[in-house]
Amino acid sequence: MDANSRNLHSTPRVDQSAYNYTESQAATTYAGSMAETSNNDQTNVSTYSYRSNIDAARFLRQAYGRTINAVSDSYFLPSDDDEWNRLDKQHTAIVLGLGGLYPEAANVPAILKSQGGETKRILDLGCGTGVWAVGMAREFPHAQVVGVDLAPVPEVDDLPPNVRFEVDDLNLGLDHHEGQFDLVHIRLVGSGLKNIRQVMADAEKCLKPGGLVLWLDIDYDLYSQTNFVYKPVASELNPSGVWLQRPIYEMRRSAVLGGSDVHEMEKALDEGLWDSPLLDPATCKTASLYLLIGPWATGGNPSLDQYMNYVGSLMRQDIMSGHRAIHPLLIRTGWSKETVNEWSDKADKEMEDCNDKMSLRIRIAWGRRRAAEDQPAPSLPAQTEDTEAQPRHIYPYMFVYNTKEEAYAQILHRTRDKPTVAPVHPADARERSKA
Repeated sequence: MDANSRNLHSTPRVDQSAYNYTESQAATTYAGSMAETSNNDQTNVSTYSYRSNIDAARFLRQAYGRTINAVSDSYFLPSDDDEWNRLDKQHTAIVLGLGGLYPEAANVPAILKSQGGETKRILDLGCGTGVWAVGMAREFPHAQVVGVDLAPVPEVDDLPPNVRFEVDDLNLGLDHHEGQFDLVHIRLVGSGLKNIRQVMADAEKCLKPGGLVLWLDIDYDLYSQTNFVYKPVASELNPSGVWLQRPIYEMRRSAVLGGSDVHEMEKALDEGLWDSPLLDPATCKTASLYLLIGPWATGGNPSLDQYMNYVGSLMRQDIMSGHRAIHPLLIRTGWSKETVNEWSDKADKEMEDCNDKMSLRIRIAWGRRRAAEDQPAPSLPAQTEDTEAQPRHIYPYMFVYNTKEEAYAQILHRTRDKPTVAPVHPADARERSKA
């Protein structure tokens, strides 16, 4: 676990002064938002004030033996100690794969470079434990960082003075953040969004001209590590398939049954942001980050193998905890506790044996806001030779696609063996019994 992760305790206790929340002195509520704003807050960002862990508890509830957020039914995942620890391991694996907190290693520092006394501002939508926001606040101490999530973040030691956190639901709009940020980061929130195209447009509107939006989200399919093609999901009709694939597959299906727009999220990010009217298509790219599941790398380079196996070990720990974290979601949509426990037991054995070399893909898309309608993004400040960003990572399974055509070709490659018939769901069986 990296230094930032160690500074994030897993106690979901929230205190106003400790978190540097903006005090809410006016009773103004933004349309479509649960947040309040202060008349004397010049940044005009949304906040919801907490003054005790009792007050924070209003955003949480108990379900199926786990603590779940109480703000949105579409994101029915835990918000407790085990989940915080899992998310921090996941964060570390992603950072190791990217070689840093973000892709676009040259452009992000240029966008956030302090110029003429202007305050640079970063918005982290779906901030989870707050670890990414805290890391960015430390890397760019001259910038102001705002983290937003459905539930209070866990207690943070040594919180940098330039970061604060807010509770809000992205599905309710982001008008109160419009035009204020140089960088907007959205990571792994797709299963909780009800209208991805609207949230994408809202996030882009939060950018200043020239600002950068970064989207990262999970691919709910698993891939072979040899040629990065779809691994078949196990079912009663296909017991030779991958059992780890089954709870992940059912998570996506259960999210859709709960109102999530996750299928459109997958399509939108894989196709990229080139057609967004607010973004400069010349600055848009997509990428695939394939994270190993398990320490099975044996490429012949001991240093690289050690690096990759650390990523694989973190991802195995993350997923072993993660596929059990989704049990409440699967049970809610009709699966029995015994069935999901059986899937998880088989999935754990697969990952422990490491016989089936698999990877989890992180889909990534980004682009910069135009200077004005139909105009390109503003030029970035020139970087001197000693400050110019150098390649930051040695992880070999990060692939960047520079055009729509490249992105589309990779979609066809990844899904060429993917079946179109879904495993039977309990709801299907109930419908058949009625017929």
